[in-house]
Amino acid sequence: MEQAKEMEWTDGVGKALSTLGLALTKAENERHPPEDKYTSNPMLMVIDLETGSTVLLQTETHTGGRTHGHGYIKESSYEQRIPMKVPMALQRNVMLDMIVSMLVPKEDDIVGPLGEAAYERIAEALKEGLEKSISTDKDLAKYWKMRYANHAKLIGEVSDRINDMTITQMKGKAIARMEAIPLTQAIVNPQAILDNIQEVVQDG
Repeated sequence: MEQAKEMEWTDGVGKALSTLGLALTKAENERHPPEDKYTSNPMLMVIDLETGSTVLLQTETHTGGRTHGHGYIKESSYEQRIPMKVPMALQRNVMLDMIVSMLVPKEDDIVGPLGEAAYERIAEALKEGLEKSISTDKDLAKYWKMRYANHAKLIGEVSDRINDMTITQMKGKAIARMEAIPLTQAIVNPQAILDNIQEVVQDG
């Protein structure tokens, strides 16, 4: 591919090929069910009709690997257990609201003076704990980390319940082992190619 990069290409060729590639990949995915696993060895020629730069795309010579010697493999879809996506900001806000609600008497407004004081006290404690736990004073940092490790097991259990596992269907990976061979000796006549394409279109 490095040699192909050094050739003279018209601006926009890369984007055009990328757009075409996305469309062809979408069509391929529509032809195959997600559970399909298949291989192929694409071979095609890319010609820049403005500059004459030409490359042959073919399977890179190799054995084994995930492509098993082929130029292209589409792996089957699979199930993966991943934590539910609960935004950290949401977790923090819910926890703070619950904590303040427990600190402030039920008859008082949690956003009133007592509520504001509770939020301020929690914020200061968090700030102090963070600063001291990352202090350059190793003994001080160790002390603060141990102090807040008293409830680590309980916090871990709560976090596990928050970040419950869910089954997600994952797309199979598409892997290509292709090489681009510059056809430096090729004599390209862009006009002749265009005339030929027009004839094919008219005959069709």
